Amino acid sequence: MRKRISLSILIHSTFLLLFVINCNSIVKQEWKDSVAFQKFCGCVTPKEVKAGDHLGSLPEGSLDKLGTSEYLEKLYKGLRSDFEHSGTPFEEVGGSLVGKGVELKRIEDDEKRLRELLIVIDGDVAFPSGKSTLTPKAKELIAKVGDAMEAYPETNCRIGGHTDSVGAFAMNLKLSKERSQSVKLELKLIHRIVEARFKEVDGFADLHKIVDTMLAEKKNRRTEVYVGTVRIVY
Repeated sequence: MRKRISLSILIHSTFLLLFVINCNSIVKQEWKDSVAFQKFCGCVTPKEVKAGDHLGSLPEGSLDKLGTSEYLEKLYKGLRSDFEHSGTPFEEVGGSLVGKGVELKRIEDDEKRLRELLIVIDGDVAFPSGKSTLTPKAKELIAKVGDAMEAYPETNCRIGGHTDSVGAFAMNLKLSKERSQSVKLELKLIHRIVEARFKEVDGFADLHKIVDTMLAEKKNRRTEVYVGTVRIVY
């Protein structure tokens, strides 16, 4: 009985081995191209999607050809796709795209033409309380902005740090300025964004509140990165 079972297993294993060896000749091309089959067969290493593939890019000179609005539309769609395909899905809330620790907004003119993108990074996610040292999550989010600015070279940015109203204004102002500088430094050192592409880097403490309160309001603690083009082209 045991010999029969062993023989059955051997025959089954042999057929399976022959199938794997000859898989390239006995299945349809569409199936062979599928990731599931390639992983099972081991015949071909499936093509992996590289980080940033969803972001897209534009070469120098594209701004003049496309105009500001269309140039930024491509950046907006690419940045959204890059975030979502790397594990940060967005939900549309009040005209903005809101994800974990980050918000993506469109800044439009009176004719609804896109003029800037605003990336809002949650202050509680980006920094330890009372400090300006970037957290690993903050670096991950800032990396998306850096990748976008590298891929779309005719862009520049403005960075602003904001706090809530708890504590002394002078201390909050200092902290907000240091936090905006930390974001700039990360973009410069890691993503090689040159100095000329930073139009403004500043901190404002609680001078630009989202929620008008003197309490410890979470929405007021944030870092804002505005990404626009080097000039307006119609």
